[in-house]
Amino acid sequence: MLNQKEIDFRLCFRSQAPEDTREVGEFLSRGWVEGRGPRAGESGSGARAGLVISLCGELGAGKTVFVKGLARGMGVDEELVSSPTFVLANQYLSPGNGLVLHHVDFYRLEAAGELESMGFFDMMGPGTLLVVEWGSKFLEEMPEDRLEVTIDVEPGRGPEERIFRARGTGPESRGVAEEWGRRLSAVPGRTLLDANLDANPAPDPNPDADSSPGEGLIGK
Repeated sequence: MLNQKEIDFRLCFRSQAPEDTREVGEFLSRGWVEGRGPRAGESGSGARAGLVISLCGELGAGKTVFVKGLARGMGVDEELVSSPTFVLANQYLSPGNGLVLHHVDFYRLEAAGELESMGFFDMMGPGTLLVVEWGSKFLEEMPEDRLEVTIDVEPGRGPEERIFRARGTGPESRGVAEEWGRRLSAVPGRTLLDANLDANPAPDPNPDADSSPGEGLIGK
């Protein structure tokens, strides 16, 4: 989980409800689908650089809801998406564009050697979006260039409010994070703040004032 005191995260924002969380995921995958071209040396129509997301959040934080949004943005029926906690890995193929969504959960794995037997390393490649819940458990097995996303439940806030923090660890993932931030900031009513500010500000002293659908903060 990202340390709140770190200031190198690329993006931080608030989700007010599950549908907001779905929309956040949809913005991310749409940005990847529409904005990521092939890497140098890749050929083939529609080839796209793959994206790996390390996703962390406590039980009930909304990880599966977020992945449903990712699926929606890729053209996958979100109702097909379910938690991979007990099956370890789920795969979803987009019928419209051939892109593949892999949803993996490391939580129940006991050793890094199990990743080979489950075919984890074959899930990465052009045209694939690989989401790994609790990827931090075997961080040394994750690609160096990945998007790290943490969903936090804030004490004292509404029961459905969540704080998202994300950062890219390499050029591809940073580019995706930047595009994600641009799409989020284009939503009317979102407030963008300095990323160096406290991501958990004190409660609003004027709770009756109009609130935005999702506060955000974006940083370099």
